[in-house]
Amino acid sequence: MAESNEVWPPRPNKTPKEGVKKCPHCERALLTHSSPLCNWCGAVIDDPEYQAAAAEARQQRDAADRAVLEGIIQEEARYGVLGRLRRRAKSNPDNAKRNDLPDLEH
Repeated sequence: MAESNEVWPPRPNKTPKEGVKKCPHCERALLTHSSPLCNWCGAVIDDPEYQAAAAEARQQRDAADRAVLEGIIQEEARYGVLGRLRRRAKSNPDNAKRNDLPDLEH
């Protein structure tokens, strides 16, 4: 990769994006829309629509995490722990030295 010294031109019409929520207490843009609290000041966001969307986002993330763990459990039940690790090492030798469990914190 060659480094470039180009300067990016400023974005025209820098307006806030549609759907970007701001904290009612500190007026900062929220970094994530899955937390019931402000990412900056920790205040509870009292918007019921936001709370419902945040709860749904958390449920979707939890369901995906459960599916990953369920796959690991099914594979261990079928091949055993060592058999699963051997299969992982054979199918992906570059990642055999990394942690076996996926990073579940997003």
